[in-house]
Amino acid sequence: MNFRLHSFFTVLVALAAGSAGAWAQRPPTSEEAALLVEERIECDRLARRGEARTALRRIEELLEAQPEDLEARLTRARCHLALIDYEAARAEAASVRLAAGEKAAAAPVRAAAARLEAEILVEFGRGPEAFELLESEHRSLNIATDARDAWARASAAFAAGKRDIALQTLAIGADTGADQPWDGGLARGLCRRELGQLEAASQSYVAALDALKGAGGDEPDLLVALGDLYFEADKEVAEGASRSAAKLYREALQLHPTHEGALLGLFALHRYNWQRQRESASDILSKALSLRPQSIRTLIVAAGADLDDGQLKSARERLAVLDNLAGGRREVRILHATLSWIEHDPDGCRAILKELIAADPADSTPEREVGRHLLELYRFAEGLPFVKAAAERDPSDWEALTQLGRALANTGDEVGARAALDAAQKAAAGRQDAWRDNMRLVMKRTAERHVTETRGDLTFSFDPEGGEVLSTYLVPFYANARDELVARYGFTPTPTTIEIFRAHKDFSVRSTGFEGFPALGVCFGPVVTAVSPLWEMRGTQSWARTSFHEFTHVIHLGLSHNRCPRWITEGLATWEEVNRNPSWTRNMRRELVDALANGQVIPVRELNRAFRGPRILFGYYQGGLMCQMLIERSGFARIVKFLEAFDRGLDLDASLKEVYRTTPEQLDRDFLEFVRKETANLKIEPRWDSSRVARLALGLSPKPPKEASKLPAWIDDWCTVAWSAWQRDRKLDAQEALRHLKDITPEPARAALLRGFIALADQDQTAARRFFESALASGGDDYRARIALATFASDAGETDVAEQHLLAAVKAFPGYDDQDLSAELRLAALYAKAGRDDEALASKEQWIAWNAGDITVRREVAEWHAKNGRYQRASTLYGEINEVDPFLREVHRAWGDALYALGAYAEALREYGVVLIVPHKLDAPKTQALTDDERAELMGLQSACLAALQRRDEALARANEALALDPDCASAKETLEKLQ
Repeated sequence: MNFRLHSFFTVLVALAAGSAGAWAQRPPTSEEAALLVEERIECDRLARRGEARTALRRIEELLEAQPEDLEARLTRARCHLALIDYEAARAEAASVRLAAGEKAAAAPVRAAAARLEAEILVEFGRGPEAFELLESEHRSLNIATDARDAWARASAAFAAGKRDIALQTLAIGADTGADQPWDGGLARGLCRRELGQLEAASQSYVAALDALKGAGGDEPDLLVALGDLYFEADKEVAEGASRSAAKLYREALQLHPTHEGALLGLFALHRYNWQRQRESASDILSKALSLRPQSIRTLIVAAGADLDDGQLKSARERLAVLDNLAGGRREVRILHATLSWIEHDPDGCRAILKELIAADPADSTPEREVGRHLLELYRFAEGLPFVKAAAERDPSDWEALTQLGRALANTGDEVGARAALDAAQKAAAGRQDAWRDNMRLVMKRTAERHVTETRGDLTFSFDPEGGEVLSTYLVPFYANARDELVARYGFTPTPTTIEIFRAHKDFSVRSTGFEGFPALGVCFGPVVTAVSPLWEMRGTQSWARTSFHEFTHVIHLGLSHNRCPRWITEGLATWEEVNRNPSWTRNMRRELVDALANGQVIPVRELNRAFRGPRILFGYYQGGLMCQMLIERSGFARIVKFLEAFDRGLDLDASLKEVYRTTPEQLDRDFLEFVRKETANLKIEPRWDSSRVARLALGLSPKPPKEASKLPAWIDDWCTVAWSAWQRDRKLDAQEALRHLKDITPEPARAALLRGFIALADQDQTAARRFFESALASGGDDYRARIALATFASDAGETDVAEQHLLAAVKAFPGYDDQDLSAELRLAALYAKAGRDDEALASKEQWIAWNAGDITVRREVAEWHAKNGRYQRASTLYGEINEVDPFLREVHRAWGDALYALGAYAEALREYGVVLIVPHKLDAPKTQALTDDERAELMGLQSACLAALQRRDEALARANEALALDPDCASAKETLEKLQ
């Protein structure tokens, strides 16, 4: 303990031991008084660093010695506020304010107490009280010189609906001098920012931070305020990278690990830009809630996020808490208005909005925020009138104009959307917005470059290069999908626009506002966006699967008026994929095994949030499995009633109760049982979550349990600990965990398998083989161990043994998603080497059953079927190849031949014609333009198809065209001979 601290404690002890009049009997010496002031200042600093409990304890000790220290009492009030004890903080602040009296010397502390009391009243939504309080304290406040007073008065005036007074006060606060304490500089910056003076606000914050560099370092509140400013000014544009809001938030968290503003700032950043994957937005918000569960500000943000995600039960619960804490606050009333609209109570929503508008007629926030929440739910048509009204109420509200552009774009009015976004940019007065800028650019480019085509209620927009081919396949595919889905669901959607993008970045921006979205299609209801078959990863994904998936959304969203939770529409569309073509599976069974083992199957109440975070792809897959379970258990008709229930305004709980007679919690239990059965025959060690296993290891005894019934679980848990360590490249830890099992005989299969992989990593194949075979003999099995054993046998020339292990691997995990480890393809290679070509191709056909995007192997299998006269199967496979890449001339020719052999002359006519229209630069690999002889041959084949279809005149004309190019064209001559 240093001398000054020792002296301070001596003072405290002495003072605490004295009578209540100790100060009167012996006032503290100047040094003791200085130490007391120093301690109070330190307590205040601790509270601003997230150590409010420590600060409160120490300030209580100080006040035992000096109970009349008003500034210490004010610090105690701030500690209470930091600990979310609003009433204690307000009562203390009011007590300090009254105790300060009218003495000029006490004016600063009286003003500070008044500001704090007003701040809490504003937090409660009691704006008029806060304003009246500050007006009554006009003698102690000086808004002309102290920006803190100006900011407090302006905030209270806004909350009281006195906008003109608020704006006048902000202007005064913005012009106060620079010679203020750091929180004065903060308040000065807040005044300037609220007035739209972003550059001046930045200067205030930076000046305040600079002044602190020699006096104790940065203040978290200042860092967060600057981060908020940068986020508003830059909104993730590339040019703003040099002044990162995220960096400032994290710097604030280094000083104050639980800083609410920093956490909520990071949440807003991650929510705005889905590309931020360092943390999920929901995880950040969960942390803020766990730290401050009763914070009004955090609860408002969380309730808003609940509404955006369709988590209505949670939204209601949080609003109930907020009603008790701050029921009159504008933000809370806006959330209630939104919930009323979502729950089919438009009159209730309008009544709240009317009340809010009457209180502040110039404020566009209520209508804008109700509309924005609806847009987040993809209820674009419903949100449009609200954001339009907001933009009309305040033409300078760039955020309302941006949301208006978003609503118009996603309801099909791109001309109106571009105009709204142009107006938003102008109104923003220099504020950047990556979403807005990206969207404006891509819509401009689309308008300039794309051509459109309309068929019935469908309008298509695509790049003209290769447009004839796209028109041949995509247009009828969507039309047929529409007819099929309309018949199945009994619902006819409104006219729909389908926008096809050649560049994935353009698709991604049009769909999300940012590049890099890990999807190939998006549906907004009446607008679908998708990548072209000619996108950068051409030949790897089925455009047909994407198209069918997205058009099912057109039906689902139309049927429910965009009111069903996202997991249902995504899950049902994913189920529809596999229902139409089993090879369209997303094949995430490996991830499902992992999720099940780690307790990470997503509860249905949380499933919507998966689509805003790093588990988005698993969210699709799990949603599909959940819909599969519901359909298999209760039939397809029930799922349609499920959608209709949401359309009637029922939430998840009510819809499940009405349609399936269950609850979300019971559905979770049923689903776990369902996926256990789905994965029961898959033999592979899960990839373990290290944090889960760490918790498991903490409670795991190093010695076997005495009760025989508990031994299997103990063995299994130590195997899990060992496997987890090995998967994290911690070999020694894995071996140490396995030592706990050294006396268990026979050796557990999972332990033997792990020892085999450790030996394999050490390049000891003999030991690895011994361990793997021991595991198999003990009843264990593992897909990768089978692959390893097959490799050992193949290398040793033991072909029969290798085959048996590969066949067992196929059984252990059919269609394993890693092509390099595919048992089916390894079997095919083994058979091909042995000259067993039919078996090799049959094994390859097993592989493509799980992989819709593999056109190389699919083409090989199709040619095998065609060669052997199995034209129907060959035709199906050629069609699937076309659904990945429709610009392959040789495939179209082969498909045409197979169709002709089947007597499908109209389809064969189409295929021969497509060979003629595929631009040679788009053929893969790029080829030369067709020669006259090649064109003539195709025309001759077309003439044969036309003749078979009894279209004699067209057949004669096409044959003559062929002969004009090549007088020796055999197919044309043959057609003419038959027709004459």
